[in-house]
Amino acid sequence: MTRRLPRLASIILLVVLASAPAVAAQPRDELLRLAPPDAAIVALVQNARDHLRAVAGSPFAAWLPTTPFGKDIPGEASPKLIEFALTPILGPLGTSLEELRDDVLGDAIGFAYSPAPAADPKAERAVLLVRPRKPDTLRKLVDRVNELQTGSKELASVARKEHRGQEYWERRETGGKTEYYTFRGPVFAFSGTESDIRAVIDRDLDAPRNGTPDVTARLTKLGVADALAVVLVNPRPLDAELAAKVAEAKPDEKVFLRRFADLWAGLDAAAVYLSLGADAELGLALDFRPDALPADARAWLTGPRSPSPLWAAVPDNALVAATARFRASDLLAAVRSVLPDEGRAAVDKALADTIGPAFGRDRLPRVLDALGPDWAVWVEPPAAGQGFLPVAVGAVKVSPAGPDTAGTEKAIRRAARFAADAVAFAYNRDHPDQIEVAEESDGDGTLTVLTGGIGFPPGVRPAFAFKDGYFVLASHPDAVRRFKAPDPSRPAAGQAVLARFSGPAARDYLRTHGAELAGFLARHGQGAEKELRGQVESVTKFLELVDRVELVTIGTDTGVRLALRAKLAKPLE
Repeated sequence: MTRRLPRLASIILLVVLASAPAVAAQPRDELLRLAPPDAAIVALVQNARDHLRAVAGSPFAAWLPTTPFGKDIPGEASPKLIEFALTPILGPLGTSLEELRDDVLGDAIGFAYSPAPAADPKAERAVLLVRPRKPDTLRKLVDRVNELQTGSKELASVARKEHRGQEYWERRETGGKTEYYTFRGPVFAFSGTESDIRAVIDRDLDAPRNGTPDVTARLTKLGVADALAVVLVNPRPLDAELAAKVAEAKPDEKVFLRRFADLWAGLDAAAVYLSLGADAELGLALDFRPDALPADARAWLTGPRSPSPLWAAVPDNALVAATARFRASDLLAAVRSVLPDEGRAAVDKALADTIGPAFGRDRLPRVLDALGPDWAVWVEPPAAGQGFLPVAVGAVKVSPAGPDTAGTEKAIRRAARFAADAVAFAYNRDHPDQIEVAEESDGDGTLTVLTGGIGFPPGVRPAFAFKDGYFVLASHPDAVRRFKAPDPSRPAAGQAVLARFSGPAARDYLRTHGAELAGFLARHGQGAEKELRGQVESVTKFLELVDRVELVTIGTDTGVRLALRAKLAKPLE
């Protein structure tokens, strides 16, 4: 016996291990397993309980009440007051705001929806799914709602029904409208149509329990499966509706809609999402079948992204900055692709008649192809003695192709000088004070400056110059002089920052120049100076909470994600 007991124990252990799942399913996956995989839209909120607790206990939440902005927040806006206001609703239900948040809604909530096809307006599909932490708590809550609504005569009956031997309930309102719900293990499902609830039961009985749900797989491919909140769009159920819109469109709309339909045909999935961690992120994720996209759209919508080297030229104290990577000719081609023939002709004529003469109509295509691929604009605080308005700067890489490189650069210089002379002429014609277009030294070259006249605000002296292959334009010549061409080596691919806002830089600028700015705006009819000063003060207080906000793009072989990331002065979790 002593030799047989270990063998028996080993057999029992192996049976137990073999019958146990390798990893417990996440609440999200338990819920999405029951969601219709072909739904047009699926909305999901998950881990709300943990996120809310983390935010409530975060360094940011502890610090906020000590800030000037936090002290201005009314004390009445507290969770206790909110719960007190909800007492007339929560009391009869026998629950609390905390229990509702933690035990019922805190794990995962989902909503799946597909619009009715035009041929069958009543075939709309919708189902609400809840995966509570404590299913018994939700069962009691549902029973209590039924009891209260039956007692108040809102419900005529609550009847138990069966489908494939599985129970579900029909709620019949006094007016005759029906609703249906069922509990499938830990998941609660609710719908206004009986067929949707029966479909939930079918999926529960037929769908694999250990595999990854189709909806989860789409979210994972988009990179947003763990987001706090996400709205997933499945394009295919909407194809027929889009095709109908294209067919019914007016001639001037049809080209744009056809172009959109071509892109839509290559779209596999899209999602809008919100993620919370130490920082907050709101974004849009798109996934395509690249071979189904128009060839000229693939570079815009798929592939790794490289940050612009011009970020190296943006000063650290810039209030706001934005960069982009494209050639002007490519952007023009993209715009023309969504216009009808008359619109394309109008754009071509406008370019030929406005900037064409400045560059030379024969050189215009080469100039447009030379502008890019790197662009940047930013706003920096004024240096001492340069007034109180921030300084705006723009730069673009000039990359002429072909043998006539010098001619293309000369055409751009000539056009810029023509624009400066036109501004001076237009102002000087109607004002006694005069604007002068002058050349100033730039160490290794010259820059063109518009100066004089009272038409420019204090400290504003527009200037431009060519600097090491870049055309640079700024509202003050010193900003042009400070510009340093970045290292031409290509940055690593993957993700790229498109825009950045600095809370500390903007706050410091307003603290230093806010009063002058308010006076300037008041003199130009933007409001009373006292009110404007109050608004500047309020914005300055709020900016104490913000470290930076960035717009980032992340590219993959099959898609792209745009994300707005907010980093606060203290972590959110």
